[in-house]
Amino acid sequence: MIVFSSIKTKHFYQSRAMNKRREEAILKQLEACDFLTTEQAMKLVGGSAATIRRAFIRLAETNLARRVHGGLRRLPVGGDGSLPFVMRERWFEDEKARLAARAIEFFPKGGVAFIHGGSTTLKLTQHIRSGTIITDSINVCGSFMQRFSSGGGPEILLPGGTLDLRGDALYGPRTEAALREYRADVVFFSARGMDEEGLLDTSDTLVATVRLMMRNASLRVMLADHSKFRKFGLTQMAPWENVDVLVTSDHPENRPWFETIKNHGVKIVFA
Repeated sequence: MIVFSSIKTKHFYQSRAMNKRREEAILKQLEACDFLTTEQAMKLVGGSAATIRRAFIRLAETNLARRVHGGLRRLPVGGDGSLPFVMRERWFEDEKARLAARAIEFFPKGGVAFIHGGSTTLKLTQHIRSGTIITDSINVCGSFMQRFSSGGGPEILLPGGTLDLRGDALYGPRTEAALREYRADVVFFSARGMDEEGLLDTSDTLVATVRLMMRNASLRVMLADHSKFRKFGLTQMAPWENVDVLVTSDHPENRPWFETIKNHGVKIVFA
């Protein structure tokens, strides 16, 4: 019985991991094509029609996509081209967790850190127990609340401003005015994408916040999963010269980028 239980448990986790990889691939394809039929998904990720339909149902139930007649449709993007935080949070979760575990090495014990809201930087909250955190993210605050609801934890400073409900980020004149008053040992941030000159994002309004964090931090650490190297955005967040450390994964397809980035004086750390 013990052997049977062990095999059954192993099969369960393998199946769940496979489902997760399928769903990530489906969401990434939806970002590019907006609509995906069952047959197209079968060719993309494998599996039977029933398996794909179950994946579609899970994605719709968790509000990551919308089921329509004949297939699955991407949720509508915002006017600035941004995707909902709840969708981005599900992509490459394990990789993002590894990036955060490595990036936290740059946070001095008891220090002060800016954490710019994002699905990757959110993972940092699992590694911080003390110090002071200044963030523009409601989800970052919520994660700390869950961990330290009975007491303890870091001091959290949340500037005022307008909340972008889709992107989980405070922005606007009040946010910028508050951030001008703070200084930090390190800033952790991500971006929508990148090119040879620097970091890219979707909105001039939203990038103003992270630019202030970068300006007022002694060390600037970017976290980027492997997909960021193939994404582009409407506006430049910052040139590579304004980045001190890039924490990423050593994917072979991205290696041509690494020398270009290093030539701008960026230290690359692989997780």
